[in-house]
Amino acid sequence: MPAASMVSQTFAADHFFIRYDHHHHHDHKDSRRWRSRTTAAASAYPLFSNPNDSSSRHKFYQEALKTARDKFTREISFQSEDKDVSLAKALLYVAAEDETFMVFNREMDACSFLNEGINVCSSSNARDSVEQMPLDGKTISKWLSELDAIAKEVEAELVSRDIGCHLVEVLQAVNLVLFELRGFKRSPVLVDSKHSYLHLVLSSGCGSAILLSIIYIEVCRRLSLTIVGSRVGEDFLIWPQTTYPEELFKVTSGHSLFAVVNGRCVEDPRSMASDLTGSSLLGLEIASNRDIVGIALANLIRFHWKRASRSNLGLMLTSPLRHAPNANEKPNKIDKPNVPLLRPQDLKLAIMASERLLILQPHNWALRRDHGMMLYYNREYGKAVQELSICMAFAPEEEAELLEPFVEKLHLMRLESSWKSLGHTASMTVK
Repeated sequence: MPAASMVSQTFAADHFFIRYDHHHHHDHKDSRRWRSRTTAAASAYPLFSNPNDSSSRHKFYQEALKTARDKFTREISFQSEDKDVSLAKALLYVAAEDETFMVFNREMDACSFLNEGINVCSSSNARDSVEQMPLDGKTISKWLSELDAIAKEVEAELVSRDIGCHLVEVLQAVNLVLFELRGFKRSPVLVDSKHSYLHLVLSSGCGSAILLSIIYIEVCRRLSLTIVGSRVGEDFLIWPQTTYPEELFKVTSGHSLFAVVNGRCVEDPRSMASDLTGSSLLGLEIASNRDIVGIALANLIRFHWKRASRSNLGLMLTSPLRHAPNANEKPNKIDKPNVPLLRPQDLKLAIMASERLLILQPHNWALRRDHGMMLYYNREYGKAVQELSICMAFAPEEEAELLEPFVEKLHLMRLESSWKSLGHTASMTVK
């Protein structure tokens, strides 16, 4: 499946570099519609008996964010075996953390309408709220049950046909339920968050190729069928673990099973996937569950960075590294504190996805560089200096030499920012 064909990129096991393309889609909503949505958002998450107690709200959300991150970290922990990592749980915890962050922002917006009848009631503790948080109307456990339900539909299809458990027949039944009865389809371009989060893909039936692969893997796991995957060029392909892979390439009704499972990339002569055969499939390096979670997180970084920077055509994370101004040059516009260059919420969501990916790939110097650059764009200069300094210790010599003058510049910017921030309260941070 084309896990990242929506955005131009290169991605290798030991190198993480992103090139971002930009699309302009502007939403224009009248104030009444915005008000109704904001009111609904506030009432959907009844948290506090005293809506004016901003310190309590802040503390609650910080605890909820930390709980979601801790649950994600435990799920992908290297202390457990890779086979025990649940792709669905890990990505639903990602969604819960991001949703918590966005709800906090919406509630802050909703405060201006409190005098118009929004009721906010008391809450249980933040740790319970992560499991009970409605993600598009369902809790995490109910979304997991949705995957169970899809698997049961496949079983029912096999029973109705009075078919045994031959591999090809099971795959045909899975394909029928997912792609015909349920109508799941791949989104050609990532322009909406509903294509980037597992629960929203389960709800809408449309999503990125990597998330559809994960749904396929999770459904088959419930049928005791092991599905494996591997990167081939810019595509991520999946197939059942079998000693007879040539069966997957037999063409019936115009398409092979391998093509139905993985989409058009298999039949696109421009794709490396089109050259695969049963024998070459056996030689591919199998991705671990943690690798697959990492690919989904990399897609989230790309998606949110593209949204954050959509008003800046051609802006790349590493752009400032290629042009570090000297003392005689006019400062770059990123250094002007009053210019809102990037969308703050999307930038923060990209940073959060990057933090999670660093848990999986702590020694990936290019990922840490990109993370440091996002902190720079977010004007968190102290954290940016820390991350980029760590990156320099792992990076190739030529990259470290490129980073060094920029990090020195950041030291000065951090000092200047510290002076300017004296006497001001800190904004919400996500740890």
